[in-house]
Amino acid sequence: MTQCPVCLTADFETLLTRARVPVLQNVIVATEAEAREFPVARLRICRCNHCSFVWNADFDPDAIDYNLQYNNSVQASGVYLAHQQAMAEKVLALPGTLKCLEVGCGEGEFLNVLSRSGRLEKAIGFDPAHKGTYPLGEGVEVKRAYFDEAAAATLPGDINVVISRHTIEHIPEPRPFIAAIAAYVTARGLPLFLETPDVSWILRNNAFEDFFYEHCSLFSPRSIGYLLAEFGLDAEVEAVYGGQYMWISAKPSAARSRHPDAANDDRDAGAGITGALAYWQDVVRRHGSSGKVAIWGGASKGVTFALLIDGVDCAIDLNRSKQNCFMPVSAVPILPPEEALARGVNTIIVMNPNYAEEIRRQLDALGYRDRLLVLQDAA
Repeated sequence: MTQCPVCLTADFETLLTRARVPVLQNVIVATEAEAREFPVARLRICRCNHCSFVWNADFDPDAIDYNLQYNNSVQASGVYLAHQQAMAEKVLALPGTLKCLEVGCGEGEFLNVLSRSGRLEKAIGFDPAHKGTYPLGEGVEVKRAYFDEAAAATLPGDINVVISRHTIEHIPEPRPFIAAIAAYVTARGLPLFLETPDVSWILRNNAFEDFFYEHCSLFSPRSIGYLLAEFGLDAEVEAVYGGQYMWISAKPSAARSRHPDAANDDRDAGAGITGALAYWQDVVRRHGSSGKVAIWGGASKGVTFALLIDGVDCAIDLNRSKQNCFMPVSAVPILPPEEALARGVNTIIVMNPNYAEEIRRQLDALGYRDRLLVLQDAA
């Protein structure tokens, strides 16, 4: 790729490359042998010096298959459920009865939250990876399909709000994706809510674990504002989820939208990623010499950490579907906390700082008194 997928300029730089990463992070791998033979691809993370968009320039959409083994549920965490509810409250702040469209709805979890409010009359979700894992709330319907202009033409005429959470980061061509959504909301004068990771947080924190194949498109407040302005939408961006995510409230512009003209604050960020990798490799080596090191988090962050850092004995995860399975490529086993502690684990590294206090309480209840570290903290 020779130009930025968002602003179409050729002024970009390569931040990092990784030769062999799993093409999917959030996938159920039942055996160690299957994990070691899991499909891999090349990661080449580039950053646009004009709009600050970050993307995997070597991404191949044909390598991705969100089949029945794909599972990125975090519904077992009370912390995440509280965040999900807080984002639902932002939608519920709209007046009147809600009639929602959600693009990339997953299993319909967010629409179910809205349904439980009593304010949702109907909701239609689109997601080609929908599995039907959970029963849908009253008034909620999910179509196992992509959302595009043809799909929009099938919708009832009374939809009054559009939502897309944690979807655009999986889209290698974000311009046509947003173009289809913008055309729909602009023609009807509807509010649009988006949620996606904030690459500014990743770069500021040298979060090497947050670059992986599935997330081929990573936005900053500047680049998401730029993209939405391209298609006639004004946006307000709010940091949520401890700063790791952005909540974007957008609406059709009364005038021609202007591109954000703020300086690219991310230009000097991310320079310490190599040092962060070396630091945590040393931590695992030192603590692994006198016991076993586990990571808490068997999803994307943990898969990347175990891939890049040698010496991880096992991963702990509360998602029952992943327990007693294996991480792709590294083949690190994923266990419930009780089984990990029974293996003699005496150092646990928490992959996501947002869950640190919740995890401390769970470990206290299990009688764990050994070392607990948090990935974004110093050891």
